Amino acid sequence: MRISLLEKRENFHKILKDTLISCHLSTEKSTNYCNYTINKYLNFISAPELSNTVFQPLINEYSSSFIWWKKILQSIYVKISISKKFRVILGHSSISLPSDFKEYLIVGGNHRLRLFSANLSRSIILLKKGERNGFIKNDIEIRIKNELSYAPIILSHGTDWLEEEYFEGKPLNRLQDKSKIDTYKIEVVENHLNQLIFKSIVNLDKNEFESKIINEIESIITNPDLRRKKKINKLINRTFESLFEILNNTEIKISWTHGDFQQANILVEKDTFKVIDWESASKRFYLYDIFVLLSEIRTGIPLDKAIGLFITQISYNNEIEEVSKNDILLLLIEELRFSINEDFSENFYKSGIRTEKLCYLILTYINEK
Repeated sequence: MRISLLEKRENFHKILKDTLISCHLSTEKSTNYCNYTINKYLNFISAPELSNTVFQPLINEYSSSFIWWKKILQSIYVKISISKKFRVILGHSSISLPSDFKEYLIVGGNHRLRLFSANLSRSIILLKKGERNGFIKNDIEIRIKNELSYAPIILSHGTDWLEEEYFEGKPLNRLQDKSKIDTYKIEVVENHLNQLIFKSIVNLDKNEFESKIINEIESIITNPDLRRKKKINKLINRTFESLFEILNNTEIKISWTHGDFQQANILVEKDTFKVIDWESASKRFYLYDIFVLLSEIRTGIPLDKAIGLFITQISYNNEIEEVSKNDILLLLIEELRFSINEDFSENFYKSGIRTEKLCYLILTYINEK
C-alpha cells in the first residue's frame, strides 16, 4: 500500500518514526538524526545521498504500464524522482529519523516496513509499531518449517523483524505478455499446492473450525483500543452466523496459506519466480490461496464475478476436485476473516470500513443463491 493511502488511514509519520527508533537496527536513538525524503506516490523514504541503484525494486514496480506512451512517461518520472539531484525537490515531505537508516531504502507497507540494503543483497522487514505480532510470527514460522523453493530465504529473524534474501524481479501483474502470466500462474499454483498446501493439510470438524474462526475474530474486534464504526461487530457476527448456518461440511480441510496470494506478490525474473510478502500467513481452508490468485479478487472486481472466475479457472486444474457450494461458503468465511485481520488495527483512524462493505456483499450473495 502506497504512503499516500497509508497517510489517510493512520498517523504514518509517527508510526514510521516509532518503529525505526525502537527496532534492533537503531543504535543512536536520541543523539544522531538526519532528514529523509518521503515520496508518497512512489512509496519510499530515503536519505538524500542514498545511491540510485537501490531503487531498482521501485523501478520494476512503477515503470510497467501496458500503454506504451504511459510506460515511457512513468519511466522518466520514476528515474527523475529517485535521482539524487531531484529526489528532495520532487519529494512530498521530509522527516527527521535516526541516521542508522541512511544506507537503506525504506518502503511503506500495510502492517510492516521493508528496508532494502544499499547493495540490494538483502531486505529487512520490520513490524510496524502497534500492529499484531502475528504479521511477523506466522511469516517466520511458515517459511522456517517448510522448504519452499519459491519463497525468499529467511537469513535471520527476531520477535518483530526478519531479514531475507533479495530477489530481483518484476510483479507478475506488470508483465506485458498475457500468455506468460497464464503460464506462470499454472507453475506457481503447482508449486504452492505440492510444496506447501498438500503437505500441511489437516482435517477439522465443523465445530472445531467454527470455534477457531470465531475465537480469533472476537479477539480482534473486541479490542477496546480500536476506533471503529458503530454496530460493525454485530454485522460481522451476523454474517459469520449466516455462513456457518448453511455450511454443511462435517470435515474441513485446512492448511498453511499465504493469505494474499495475488499476482502483485509474485516476482518474476527470466525463468524464475518468488512469492513475497507472507505477512498474512495463517492456517485456512486449503483452497483459499488458489481462490485469491485465480479469482483476481484483490483487483477490486465484484464478489460474484470473482467467484465465477475462480470456478471457471479452477476447473482446468487436475489436482483439485470440483468446487462445491460448501467450498464457496468456506472461501467466503476466509475472505471475511482476511478482511478483518487487515481492516482492524489500533493504528487506524477508523477500523472496519472495508469489512462492513464486504459483509453486505456476502449477505447479498448467499441470499441470492
